[in-house]
Amino acid sequence: MEAPHKDTGPASALLESNPFSKFVNAEVFSPLPGQSGKLPGAETMSILLDGHLENLRLSQQTLAMLPSASSGIITSPQEVANSARSPQGAQPNVSAVGTRRQRNPLIHNLLTDKPLLSSSLPPGRRGAGSGRPSTISPLPPHSTFVKRGMPLTILPNPYMQMWTAESQPRLQLNDPSIDLPRLVHLIEDSFDRKLDVQNYLERVNDRIAGIIVAGEYEGGAILTWESVPGVEDDGSPESVARMVPYLDKFAVLKRSQGAGGVADVVFNAMVRTCFPNGVCWRSRKDNPVNKWYFERSCGSWKLADSNWTMFWTTPGLPEDTSRFQDYEAVCRAIQPSWADNKSVID
Repeated sequence: MEAPHKDTGPASALLESNPFSKFVNAEVFSPLPGQSGKLPGAETMSILLDGHLENLRLSQQTLAMLPSASSGIITSPQEVANSARSPQGAQPNVSAVGTRRQRNPLIHNLLTDKPLLSSSLPPGRRGAGSGRPSTISPLPPHSTFVKRGMPLTILPNPYMQMWTAESQPRLQLNDPSIDLPRLVHLIEDSFDRKLDVQNYLERVNDRIAGIIVAGEYEGGAILTWESVPGVEDDGSPESVARMVPYLDKFAVLKRSQGAGGVADVVFNAMVRTCFPNGVCWRSRKDNPVNKWYFERSCGSWKLADSNWTMFWTTPGLPEDTSRFQDYEAVCRAIQPSWADNKSVID
């Protein structure tokens, strides 16, 4: 007797390897005797996934033959047509103010060379690209923005050595694997200020958690483990447990700011790979980049009697009073290392 045919395409393999899919098949959808054990619509989903994977492969092969600045978009005629509708027209039962139409993903890509939605936005803050709350346009766009891959260097490699406060010895910025002159140029170009390199190295070299570099030093982040003021850094379990994961520098070359997704690449690597349990940083209250930070952080706090706003991605931080106070103390205590010694703080 011939065994029943089993779909072994890429999408089927993806579904089969998903523990949640297995749980739903086994526990939620229990077929009657003699019926197929597949979820309703699973075959259609498999076809859609296979088609999307094929489109991604084609895009990858095409972009490999084009200049490095090339990009593309995978979309559908239906989505492009639907973008011409106003939110009210798409959902007559939902009250909405204004008549702004949804942005067309194809036109947006051609004009800006960017996706309709930033890849570093948390899922809960991704509307439908119309600039309105997701309650007005609950269905997110399905267009996919593709671009030639940008090299990403993470030191130390978090897949080989997790970034923990206990890790020793710690990476130093004058390590041979780091191009320090290019890193300094990246920071100075991004902040438009001269760095006191020696002072900066003395401050961070024994605290480095890791460094992220996008492309040829087009963007990057320096992350540290900071001791809470008043708590001696003696290596004891109590001292290590209170160390704060801190984003010390987040920089993108001026020519790469607002284009190419450099900032998204660095930020995603930081919050998804390096510090998935959360990290904090500070920014001037009048920094124009703060809107970008507000959209991607879990929360923010304006530090009284200072020009700083503290941001964090640590879940549940406000409920942990002791931890919150440690974060605030660190953000207040960090001393700038700029060569100009101006009172303006960054």
